[in-house]
Amino acid sequence: MSVGKIRYQIGDKAALLEAVVARECEIIDARRDQWRAQLAPCPELDPASVTDIVAQVLDEVSQDGRVSAIVMAEIYIQAHRDPALEPLRARLWAHDQGFWQGLFEGFPEARGLVRRIAGYGVDERVFSGLLGQRRDYRLLRQSTLRALLRPAGAHARSAVSAWHLHLVAQLAGPAQAALEGASEIKGTKAVLAGQIADAMARDGVEAISFRQIATSAGVPLSTLTHHFLSHRDLILGGVEELYRRMRASLGKPGDARAGRQVLLLTHEMALGALRDPRLTPFAIDMRRRRAENVHAQVGPLVDGEGDRARSQAFTMALIGEAIALGHEGQPPGSAAFPERLYQLARD
Repeated sequence: MSVGKIRYQIGDKAALLEAVVARECEIIDARRDQWRAQLAPCPELDPASVTDIVAQVLDEVSQDGRVSAIVMAEIYIQAHRDPALEPLRARLWAHDQGFWQGLFEGFPEARGLVRRIAGYGVDERVFSGLLGQRRDYRLLRQSTLRALLRPAGAHARSAVSAWHLHLVAQLAGPAQAALEGASEIKGTKAVLAGQIADAMARDGVEAISFRQIATSAGVPLSTLTHHFLSHRDLILGGVEELYRRMRASLGKPGDARAGRQVLLLTHEMALGALRDPRLTPFAIDMRRRRAENVHAQVGPLVDGEGDRARSQAFTMALIGEAIALGHEGQPPGSAAFPERLYQLARD
């Protein structure tokens, strides 16, 4: 179809985005109604049943719902960079959250879990779209889901946490290609890694190239290739620098930009991997390490100091909520993050 015909039928770019989001909202509402019709005859649900339902919804993301999942993730991410998309982001989140509210409104025992599930769904959905056919990923997702829906005070047996850590370790192999040969970053290389991280935060991971970084850093291309031998090394340098910044900001009040940048990067990495398989190991590593950087802060707030699955589950729920809420969201490192996390665990 020609650009002229699209402009005639729909209008400018803003109208095109408006039409796309309107379509996605209709799809979300239609899926909610289909699920409600299926659940209507059921008198009650237990946590295991709710887990099965959420897992099935996420499975559909890697099948018929794949395009919608990509569109929703892109809108959420771009709204953090473009204030003009804020109204579309808010409308999409209202329908996204409304899907779960409508699904479980007839089941009092599940209603209090809606906020948890909605946030978790936003974060997990993008990885389900990329990794949903992998057995090791699906087992890890199921372990995380069970922990998310476990009632407060219902401590998991040590075997449950051991199983979760085993599943995390299983994904280390597929992620190894991202980290292989990584060396300590210092001196000139550290300065260049900072430039890569800034470019990632500004333009997204798929925009990273040797020429772009050399130009922005004001160095010859030969200098950059001396420190970063491949495109993979460029990505690794930027990723690790953004993680370093986030870790440095944890527990410090005020600026939470580093935490927000890492959250957006993890989703951009998964979306980018759908188009460029070279990014897949990075996306797998970011999914498996979902709570690694904040476990010490998260665990005590969600009764999960020794329960790594619960710590990961609630971290993901807050990550998803932070992404879906735009600049109102509270990423790791923000002053309000602990309180939001505590409230989520008590819902």
